[in-house]
Amino acid sequence: MFFPQRFAVFIAAFLIFAETVAAGPWPRKQGSGFIQLGFSTIGYNKIYDDRAEKAPVFADVRDNVLQAFADVGVTDLLTVTASIPFKFLSVAPLQSTLAPVTSRLANSGPGDIDVMARYNLLTENGYAVSSGLRFGIPSGDSKKANGLILGDGEFNVAPILLLGRSFYPQPAYITADVAFNFRGSAFSNELLYNVELGYGLFESRLYVILLLSGKESTSSVPSKFLAASAYGLTTNNQEYTAIVPRLLYKASDHFGISISFATATHGRNIAGGFVFAGGVFHEF
Repeated sequence: MFFPQRFAVFIAAFLIFAETVAAGPWPRKQGSGFIQLGFSTIGYNKIYDDRAEKAPVFADVRDNVLQAFADVGVTDLLTVTASIPFKFLSVAPLQSTLAPVTSRLANSGPGDIDVMARYNLLTENGYAVSSGLRFGIPSGDSKKANGLILGDGEFNVAPILLLGRSFYPQPAYITADVAFNFRGSAFSNELLYNVELGYGLFESRLYVILLLSGKESTSSVPSKFLAASAYGLTTNNQEYTAIVPRLLYKASDHFGISISFATATHGRNIAGGFVFAGGVFHEF
């Protein structure tokens, strides 16, 4: 059965703002797993600035991400998750009668890799509790002079607590997680949280999912302006509250697809656009 015991909630980093993957509290059986290849795209010409107000970029910014995601049971209680993105960034000045159109600047390559290990503390009567550690590896280019950075250039670690409730035999669930992200290189630390609701239709082949996702910086000091700041790609003092509706369809016992749409209702130092994402997955 797809839900609930074998279902692990995930939030792919396509994300709105290159956010990392989170996973649900239910463990995977040893040797079982879930892998996904996903793609997301966002185009925008406005950002949420350091004052959390929308401001024009005066450029057309495109941020596309191809991402591999895996969630594998090492033991019946320990599950390891990894997210490996490949990013395609580009920017071109908006057409103007006052300035000629110049060629589009671009940068592409690996983004920052995220790895998480979570350990199940409780699975009983539909409830699940897990704790874990998530590690951010600075594998993306963070020194591009034109501001089209692919990563933040710093190692980080985030302890995380994950909670879940399955309403089986009803095909419904709710999960929540909260993490505190300790960052290096003088970046501000962050509080991260997610709440997700899901309901299965057509014998649990199709899941309708609504995610509320957020990030809050622990610093109120204005961000130092960098070239990346002009494009909403700055990696310090970022904040958002996002709503992400998603559909997940399981075409067979092992294969399926997912699609999602995301937008921020509040933001600071992030892109001011909509994210469209989709992926194909295999469960084994």
